[in-house]
Amino acid sequence: MKDKLADVISRINKLLRVASSSDKPGEVASAQAIAQELITKYQIEEAQLHEHIGVGDITSKIVYMPKPYVIDKSMLLNSIAKHNFCKVLRGNDYCIIYGYDSDITLCVALYETLSLHMISEMHSKLDQAKSEDTVKDTRSWIKSFFGGYTLMIAERIEASKTRTINDLQSKSTSVAIAVKDKQHAIEEFFQGISYHRSSDRKLSSESGYAAGTISAKNAVINQTTLEE
Repeated sequence: MKDKLADVISRINKLLRVASSSDKPGEVASAQAIAQELITKYQIEEAQLHEHIGVGDITSKIVYMPKPYVIDKSMLLNSIAKHNFCKVLRGNDYCIIYGYDSDITLCVALYETLSLHMISEMHSKLDQAKSEDTVKDTRSWIKSFFGGYTLMIAERIEASKTRTINDLQSKSTSVAIAVKDKQHAIEEFFQGISYHRSSDRKLSSESGYAAGTISAKNAVINQTTLEE
């Protein structure tokens, strides 16, 4: 499955790269949904081939996150990971992501592309908001932008994953078992890890949150292109 994994990642990167330069309405959102569809199909196929769970043992990977916006980057990685059979813990300038090796690889590939998009969009939308004089507090606006972005990304990934699973379930009765067993395995593993739960962030800028939500809707993850 290593060659298949490399092919999936290559297709995802190509899809997101092409869509990010597009000015066609809906194309970016469509591409992001297809990317998650490719990930989910690979994950389920792998689980079905290897006794409904995954290849090898559950492992971990350190994802370094240089300043600035470390917390916001970690929130984005967590938004991706929690719907892709992985768990995330945050350190000072890094995160540790837990899961099966292939799932970690897929999550990190998606994170690396979306984090660049998120920060680029923040700067662009902030400049626009300042020109329109709708920014009262820049720091609050930025924090709210990232909050809106990551929450919307999580919603879109979950929706795309659910659609894909439902479609696959209509063709194979083993899909539900594969999903349940794999999720149970990572949850059980994570319960054995000692960690402190981080506090929720307060988002005080409505315009920043709205701008982040809009940018995430346009971020690259329904089904239109990439069948080449």
